[in-house]
Amino acid sequence: MSKKQLHKPKNYNVDAMQPDELNALRALVKEFIDRVKVVDNEIETLKEDRKKLVEEFKSKLDVSTLQVALRVIKLQQGVQHKDTYDLFCEVLQGES
Repeated sequence: MSKKQLHKPKNYNVDAMQPDELNALRALVKEFIDRVKVVDNEIETLKEDRKKLVEEFKSKLDVSTLQVALRVIKLQQGVQHKDTYDLFCEVLQGES
């Protein structure tokens, strides 16, 4: 069974959702695009700030190892079946 068969499209009436009048639709689309651009700019700014932060702490910490440790902790916090996860880790660590 393909993914398309598993996920049925949402049933909604596009005509009822958006304005009928072309100028109103243009204004709504412009507003959406403008707001997306603002969010995208904020994301880029945050990425640059993160780079600067890493650069600032590179001489004080092993930042790349710290970042890997943070990713591991974040993944571990998302595990639903902690006992099973611990067993898998024990088996995998014995393999290395």
